Amino acid sequence: KMLERVANFVGKAEKTPALQKKWSKEFYRIMAEWGFLPGTRVLANAGKDKPQMANCFVFEIKDSIDDIFKTLYESSVTKKHGGGCGYNFSKIRPRGDSVGGEPDLAAGPIELMKMFDLPTSIFRQQGRYESGNMAVLNVNHPDILEFINCKEKDGILSKTNISIGITDDFMEAVKKDKNWDLINPRTGQVTNTLKARAIWELAVTYAHRTGDPGLIFIDRINRDNPLKKAFGPIQATNPCGEIPQYPYESCNLGYLNLTSFVEDGKFNFKKLAETSKVATRFMDNVIDTSWFPVEGQRKAIPSYRRIGIGVVGLADLLTELEIPYGSEESFKLSEKLSKTISDACHEASCELGEEKGPFPYLELSTWKNNKKKQRNITTNTLPPSSGNAVIFGTSYSIEPYFALAYYQNVLGGMRIKNVNDRLERMLKAEGIHIDNLFEKIFENHGSIQNIKEIPANIKKLFLTAHEIPWKAHIKMQASWQKHIDNAITKTINLSSDTTISIVEQAYMTAWESGCKGITIYRDRSKSSQVIEFGSSTENNERKVIKEQRKKSMRELVGGDICPECSSVLIESEGCVKCVSCSFSLCML
Repeated sequence: KMLERVANFVGKAEKTPALQKKWSKEFYRIMAEWGFLPGTRVLANAGKDKPQMANCFVFEIKDSIDDIFKTLYESSVTKKHGGGCGYNFSKIRPRGDSVGGEPDLAAGPIELMKMFDLPTSIFRQQGRYESGNMAVLNVNHPDILEFINCKEKDGILSKTNISIGITDDFMEAVKKDKNWDLINPRTGQVTNTLKARAIWELAVTYAHRTGDPGLIFIDRINRDNPLKKAFGPIQATNPCGEIPQYPYESCNLGYLNLTSFVEDGKFNFKKLAETSKVATRFMDNVIDTSWFPVEGQRKAIPSYRRIGIGVVGLADLLTELEIPYGSEESFKLSEKLSKTISDACHEASCELGEEKGPFPYLELSTWKNNKKKQRNITTNTLPPSSGNAVIFGTSYSIEPYFALAYYQNVLGGMRIKNVNDRLERMLKAEGIHIDNLFEKIFENHGSIQNIKEIPANIKKLFLTAHEIPWKAHIKMQASWQKHIDNAITKTINLSSDTTISIVEQAYMTAWESGCKGITIYRDRSKSSQVIEFGSSTENNERKVIKEQRKKSMRELVGGDICPECSSVLIESEGCVKCVSCSFSLCML
């Protein structure tokens, strides 16, 4: 019923009843075959009176009190309707700067970030769905050092990801140990000059300590931006970083399920391309059938027509094909997958451009003289995909397995054993019962390495995130990025004993490899980690914090029952999720 509702509603964007019927059937088919699903906002909101179906938006922050509070209002309304928000605060004058000729009055960008963080917890979609934020500060802002350490204390900016806007000039200055100027955005004057490496080393140190800040490579992003000459560089992204956008744009996300294209042990690239083309039309129609809460969004989104089709299930696919994650074969396959999807989506976008017209800003873009006119400024991305991966029952996006055996805490105090079903199936074929090994794997941080009962050929296929070298994580991200016109959300997972030097190397390698951004997370570097393993006493403090959060969530949703459909609520991957419908609530 849900898939029919979604397919029929999105199909209404077609011009004639005959086309609506035709494409509604096609949309239903690719979803029913489990090859593609739109983002959970589409699944939840398609057909409602105000169908806000986009995931996230970007807003501009200008240096005036009127503009600041206008953006605060518009972004709060957007959060009320389920949209996450991204901002670049680099136009805000530094802390202690003059205001109206009076010295030392300016609050600075970090205090404003805190103000924008607060409504995220207050204005939830229908009082339940909580969004998030991305705050970017460019590396030449006078408050960059304060920005780098602004999340050192737990609980500060808890709903906001932070990333430094990094330029190629800065990276070259770091490599050559040159000086770097900090510039007041109000006056354009240099306020301080210091070694670029001083900023770099502070950023690396805090990333090692807390996981923040991430890096966004502004120049790399804008090399793929066909409107840079007309509108200037893109300066901000959505909260997870995979969609760089101009102000008021949205990210409209969909997911291809890679595991559904395996037939008789081989991958069907032709079917993947065919599904990608139908998915492109689907997501383009989502733009036309969506409702947006802010006037600026209603003008910008149809003008850019930005969509982002990603994937789920890469780790599962590699296991099915018996290819170890992080091997050269896995990188080659990933690049081929990325190119197949990208080529098909762009072909479909050009066909739509001929049929329905290109995106309105095309004549201002570097593509204006192209024979084929795209309907969408972008078509592909790689979001984190947690909600859709849960629905599909696959691994997340292009991430490796995080754990192969762990306990899932069900609201009400129950604990459910969770085991990777592919691992269980392969062990069963070897005559090994997973129940006899569950506690060993759980105590081994969800890993099967060093467990003697498990054959070596299985061990090599089931490496977890912390067992994959950091260089392989980045190479995987770079392999996909070659053919993706938006960006990628991927976490470079590091073990708890990783040194600061390794974090520095990872950040530099990501830039040199052509990634558009990077986020690292060193195990146990935060007190409230989403997934933990084992039963050592070092986790007791974190468990207390998590229990307090669970209690708060129970009070919010009114018990252990889904407020949407009255099914059971479970805690999974840091969120409260309904086992039947698309209701979810982030616990982070």
